[in-house]
Amino acid sequence: MSEFEKLRVVIRYEFLKHIRRRRLYWILGVAIVAELAVLIGLPALMDGYPDNVMVMAALLSIGPGFATFGAIFFAGDAIAGEFESKTGYMLFTNPVRRITLVTGKYFACYAAVILLVLLGYVIVSISLLVIYGNVPIETAKSFGLCLFYAGGVLSVTFFFSSVSKGAMGATVMTLLFTMVISGIIESVLLMAGKPSWFLLSTAGDSMVYVYGGYELFLEGVMPNGGMLPFAIETPDIGLAALSMAVYLVVGLVLSIWISGRRQLT
Repeated sequence: MSEFEKLRVVIRYEFLKHIRRRRLYWILGVAIVAELAVLIGLPALMDGYPDNVMVMAALLSIGPGFATFGAIFFAGDAIAGEFESKTGYMLFTNPVRRITLVTGKYFACYAAVILLVLLGYVIVSISLLVIYGNVPIETAKSFGLCLFYAGGVLSVTFFFSSVSKGAMGATVMTLLFTMVISGIIESVLLMAGKPSWFLLSTAGDSMVYVYGGYELFLEGVMPNGGMLPFAIETPDIGLAALSMAVYLVVGLVLSIWISGRRQLT
């Protein structure tokens, strides 16, 4: 059996494992609840939906954004779990290269996350079509950025999984890095008027701001003309996409390299 055929077997096995896990459906449920909260709660609070379809699209795209965090829960135990549960003694001693195993696990996780994101944007598109009668082309751009962002988050999670002693540690470290550390630094840079496109949290925001930037999003969040005490400049979407590519490639390469040299004991 060639290494490519082995890779295909690993991807298929790992993907089916994700499909059978409850966490997939829990994350999907959270994404659906987020969409329903916007669809039901927004008209109750604003006496109707926004007049601008772009505002509504930006608000609804938060749901698929939640789905991308499925990458963290899918991949937290991808590598660390094999060492923690000692299953690596059986898995890594098989005639399959570690690069094949890690790459196969990555693609399987990515496929599961893509499924979540796709379902989320199907809900977004149907909702916009029913309410406004059209779906803006920016929805497709947001979908692409969301997939790109999910790949970056997944690679970062794989990196932490490759260096962590346990699956829980890998999951917590990724959440702290993507939501807390990156988010705090982004907020400070925004208030200081400095660029933040290189941060992972900014990359995640780009899937919403692609609809018209901070100004349009704030129009939907604060329709009564609320103003922030500081000016906010919408990050460069192209540079944010570039940063996602860097996180995706560097995180995956490092996780493969570290996993190939990590000892089972």
